[in-house]
Amino acid sequence: NMTCQEFMDMNPKSMTPVAFWVVNRNTDFSGGDYVDWHEVEPVSVPKMLQECHKNPAAKLGDLSAVIKK
Repeated sequence: NMTCQEFMDMNPKSMTPVAFWVVNRNTDFSGGDYVDWHEVEPVSVPKMLQECHKNPAAKLGDLSAVIKK
């Protein structure tokens, strides 16, 4: 239930674990597929910040579809 504003206000070192959770939430991996931790930091965190700046009141969980594009 974290909002974008709360995400933007947090310590930058904490952003990657949160982004990792958002990207992988409700994902059923099969056949050994996974999202690499090192892909999340340079790709997903900037996308999340970009989307959060547009709508600070949005819930992070609602951004997962946008972030995965």
